Amino acid sequence: MMNKQTTLAAVLLAALGVSAPALATVTAYGSYEEGVRVGPTAPTLVPGHENPGGEPGIGVHNVANFTIVSFAGLQNYVAPDRNNVTVLESAGPESHNDMGAFNFGKLANADVYIGEWSQTGNVADGTHTVYYAGTDKTTTMPTNGRASYRVAGISGYNGNNLLTGTLNANFAQNSLSGSMSSGWFNRLSINARINSADASFAGSATRNYITSGQTQGHFFGNNAQSLAGVATFNDRANDVAFGGSRN
Repeated sequence: MMNKQTTLAAVLLAALGVSAPALATVTAYGSYEEGVRVGPTAPTLVPGHENPGGEPGIGVHNVANFTIVSFAGLQNYVAPDRNNVTVLESAGPESHNDMGAFNFGKLANADVYIGEWSQTGNVADGTHTVYYAGTDKTTTMPTNGRASYRVAGISGYNGNNLLTGTLNANFAQNSLSGSMSSGWFNRLSINARINSADASFAGSATRNYITSGQTQGHFFGNNAQSLAGVATFNDRANDVAFGGSRN
């Protein structure tokens, strides 16, 4: 059943003689939901956020009651930096003031986004949230063979501390493990099990060699071409969003 927002957009499209398209399925997860929520956009003709619906997006608690806008639309405000990360802080018209601070990136050759948000831009402010959202979740997972993924991670991003590394999947043994870092003491390691039934993975995570937490995520694209996930810890300032594509 469509929500009220989707229904209203469909009515507007019909009034203009435009058919409402079938919405793409968005697979999304956010570590917390009191500040931001990720998921699919509804069709809309709102100036500055026009889209056909079904796009990966994010909604903020104090902007139109978590109305989800597309990540692609947010990139219209600020272009990605040299690391392909879009840094956005309370941008937009007056009604969008106090949106908080966003750092997010799009995976290469995939409609998948990873990122973080906090109300003040400080990961220690108690609101730090990491997330991923994308279309085209893998429908048929590989059942044998191996793959390595070149990955990047976002946590407390400042332009110079993007985590990079490799995750290795063994599809015969349903395992995913590896690490990423931006220096000796800014490191994330994961050791997860793959669930081929829903193209997901879940397991343990370690931050900076000593802090234990959990990880979860999904594979996207044909033959599990990409993956995206999050790692979460008791101290949410340590949380990481990560993703990447097959080498």
